[in-house]
Amino acid sequence: MSDSFTLPGLALDLVPHYLRPGRSGPPGASGVVLTLIADEDRFNIEARRGSAAQLLASLANSFGAAPVNGPKTIAAGGFDFVGVGPSRWHAISRGDGRAERRAALAAAALESATVLDVSHGFVTFQLSGRSVVEALAKLAPIDLGEQGFAPGACAMTQIHGMSVQLRRRLDGGFYECAVPRSFAGSLYHALTDAALRFGLTVEPAQAVI
Repeated sequence: MSDSFTLPGLALDLVPHYLRPGRSGPPGASGVVLTLIADEDRFNIEARRGSAAQLLASLANSFGAAPVNGPKTIAAGGFDFVGVGPSRWHAISRGDGRAERRAALAAAALESATVLDVSHGFVTFQLSGRSVVEALAKLAPIDLGEQGFAPGACAMTQIHGMSVQLRRRLDGGFYECAVPRSFAGSLYHALTDAALRFGLTVEPAQAVI
């Protein structure tokens, strides 16, 4: 895999200076595994005034389901639609077929929303492992239990003074922390410091489906 990928007019480094793949912490199996997610599309969708219902109907028609107003993930048509505010969502797309999905999203939202490609502006870390909840609980002041943070849940929370989008994937086993790119190094160090005592494996940056 190349060390960078290209978006229109922009090359993004997939091996940032702070990333240190490897195993650290106490001996034994790692309690936390951290992966920098590479090669994702992320779009900010904001319904125009008075057009939220029209937007949701169009998205449902195009992708088979519509996002919901609220901090929740809805999977539809190859996108994860994540509620990030009133009548506003992030649409996340990974894997093959992203160009076609990108075009379909633009067409579905054309008359009722503003769609902004923010792929270059965010960095996403995936976390998993038997101790991932304990590690995240050291940082995020929210209830991460099964009832408080069920699969698909999302929250904008503070981690070391940074505003972080924390969500639990729909499969339940993975958590993701997305942050503006300028804060990625600081978030990486906060996450790895919190996970170190549980045994930590940092994987090389990679595409995640």
